[in-house]
Amino acid sequence: MAQITPTGPNAAGVRWDLAPICADAATARVQLDETIARADAFDARHRGRVGELDAAGLAEALAELAAISNALHRVGSYVSLRRAVDVNDDEARDLETVVDQGMVRAQNALRFFDLEWIDLDDAVAEPLMAAPEVAADRHHLRSSRRFRPHVLPDDQERMLTERDPLLSAWQNLFAQTVANIRAPFDDGTGEADRTVDELLSYLHIPEREVRIAALEALYAALEPNVDVLSSCYDSIVADRLVQDRLRGYATPLDPRHLANELEPAWVDAMMTAIEDRYGMAQRWFRHKAGLMGLDTLHLADQYAPLGAGRPMPYAEAVAIVEDSFGRFSGEILDVARAVFEERRVDAEPRPGKRGGAFCSSVAQDAQPFILLNHTDTLRDLMTVAHELGHGMHFALSSRAQSALSMHAPLALCEVPSTFAELLVFDRMLKEEPDAATRTALVRQELESGFATVFRQTMMVRYEQDAYGARQGGQALTADRLSGFWIDRNARYYGDSVELPEGYRRGWSYIPHFINTRFYTYAYAFAHLASLTLYALYREDGDAFVGPYLDFLRTGGAASPGEQLGAFGIDLADAATWARGLDEMERMVELAVEV
Repeated sequence: MAQITPTGPNAAGVRWDLAPICADAATARVQLDETIARADAFDARHRGRVGELDAAGLAEALAELAAISNALHRVGSYVSLRRAVDVNDDEARDLETVVDQGMVRAQNALRFFDLEWIDLDDAVAEPLMAAPEVAADRHHLRSSRRFRPHVLPDDQERMLTERDPLLSAWQNLFAQTVANIRAPFDDGTGEADRTVDELLSYLHIPEREVRIAALEALYAALEPNVDVLSSCYDSIVADRLVQDRLRGYATPLDPRHLANELEPAWVDAMMTAIEDRYGMAQRWFRHKAGLMGLDTLHLADQYAPLGAGRPMPYAEAVAIVEDSFGRFSGEILDVARAVFEERRVDAEPRPGKRGGAFCSSVAQDAQPFILLNHTDTLRDLMTVAHELGHGMHFALSSRAQSALSMHAPLALCEVPSTFAELLVFDRMLKEEPDAATRTALVRQELESGFATVFRQTMMVRYEQDAYGARQGGQALTADRLSGFWIDRNARYYGDSVELPEGYRRGWSYIPHFINTRFYTYAYAFAHLASLTLYALYREDGDAFVGPYLDFLRTGGAASPGEQLGAFGIDLADAATWARGLDEMERMVELAVEV
């Protein structure tokens, strides 16, 4: 069935159809039970015997493991997508509880396989990995062994897993606390209680007095909660540091580097190069202050629109994205069209639906689904492009790889989405007839890049300060965290932006610190890699397209260094990061000129 055509503003009527994933909740429960039974059977058949497998037996076991993993992803995706569009769906909430419990049971049944594989001596593992029978999952096998020095015996791993609900409890307390924060605020339409996300959304509106007042309301609402929020973080960091000590990690960043398949020296060089160019952002902030008739920007002015541009209805946004993709590759265009034609997009904002946007890969034998909240703005156009960029990555990698090898490491996940935005950005600059819209787009994308590269790097440095203090025996109190936060922000903004006193609490509502430590440097990595790839596309034209499609198909079947190395990008070379940052400088000059 074709995607419903919106009948009014804000993508009215554009809702997805989840039937291709799973017919209903009852079917999902049956599929979950069947998959758990397969996991238990796999456990009974292979536990204690991984070291006895020959190449053909290993390939057979990997295929079964991939099928089980894929089935779990399908059921898990079904319930999470249902919950995303209706948080008040009681049937989906009950199913989510069942699925969460089932996932733990299945994971406990399957965990032995990785542990036994990792425990094999290199003399046994190397010939197996070299065998042609396991070629499809060779990188998966090899990359899992990088954790070998840090894996504990099976009984200890099980004990740590049983402690996971304790960590989840702190994470849930944080999430519930932030979700329940409300601030009375009048945006000019009358006073109402606003959430944290609602208050932050005002930072993108034209009215300066409303922006500043919204920030003040946010900080006032956070203040009574910072002791609880800092206690959550303190407890989580303390627990992670204990596990790091048990596993033998030298620094708190090591687990993230291993998960991202990146060398610490590469990441250090990247972050240093970014910090050395903080002045680029500061120059723009000073220029923006002049455009706004201000001596100095207030923090609330950082993302203030300099002209809104024209409205961007959903149907037109889709047409622009499809046209941009089609100019790059007919195969990419086909992927994008299928998302819309097969009703795999939910774009209509409505009560009970989760905010923001995302693309779900769903499963290796399924197609990606995209959630949007389209409100006919220029920013929404780029969001459509961004999420479809993820979609093209998932669609092509799922065709070429197994369920174990289709997902790229985190450091590469944002590359296709950012590249897709650049395709649309270039097309709009060349062909958008409205000059104000072109100007708004350039400045919008520039400031988005600053947030992705500079601000996310600043957040990593803040986390390093926090973990270092906790390692040194200092509790992560609200005031101590506030000191780290304001110090790192002051280095980024310099004297180009006025930081209000309340911004000392700006660390307190950010979920990345709670859910995945040092997550944010992957954003900066991917953004600079995308800019470098796009510069190569400008130079090489159509000759670039084939290798780029191969990159998308690779998914997680090779490391970031190998995948980017295919384009001649050397992550150990400081010039790599300089080139991406030079591309940002080019956009600064463009933003100043328009």
